This record gives sequence, C-alpha cells and structure tokens, in this order.
Amino acid sequence: MFKTPVFRFQEERLTDAPVATFRLRLAAPRELPCLRAWAGLHPMEDEGEELALRWHRTCLGAVEDGTLRVMPHEKGAHLRLNGRLRGWSAFLLLGWMRWRTDRLLDRLVREL
Repeated sequence: MFKTPVFRFQEERLTDAPVATFRLRLAAPRELPCLRAWAGLHPMEDEGEELALRWHRTCLGAVEDGTLRVMPHEKGAHLRLNGRLRGWSAFLLLGWMRWRTDRLLDRLVREL
C-alpha cells in the first residue's frame, strides 16, 4: 500500500500593527475580505498573548487544515501561517491552494 501524500506550507510576516488590532479584527474573521471565502474557519482562539485562527475542511477527498497565528513582537506582531494538504487528490488541489494562500498575510495586514 502507498503512503498518503502530504504537502505543507509556511509563511511568516512581521508587521508594526499591534496584536490588539488583530484581536479585534479576527474576532469576526468573515468581515475581512481576504478571509470571507475561507471555508472551514473555526472561531479565533485567544491563547494569552497569542491568537490562533484554525481551519479544517475536506475537498475532493483531500483534507486541508492549518493555523494562522498572531504573536507579539518587539515592534508589533509576528504572523505565521501554517497549512497542510493531505490525500491523493491533493495533486489536483495544490495549485488552487497555493493561489488561495498566496500573499494572504500581506492582504490581511492591508485590510486591518
């Protein structure tokens, strides 16, 4: 039997926007245009000084999940986006997922 293929991606950005701004805006993520169409979003998790916005969905048999983390930094906030696409149909969805997540953190900062 073959192993199930898994594709992972990670993106990071530093911004001068304070974590408090992200806390207010990510409380209702569907109000941000860059996250409006994002399927499978869970409510924001406030983990003390860090924030986490997770998603999980199944599309054409592939499982897509990931986390957007906002952490404090000396000049503002550190954003980290981690994602994973798992399953044989992931080969078909890889380009679509890359298009959807490309420059997501830049768009998020711009929409604050």
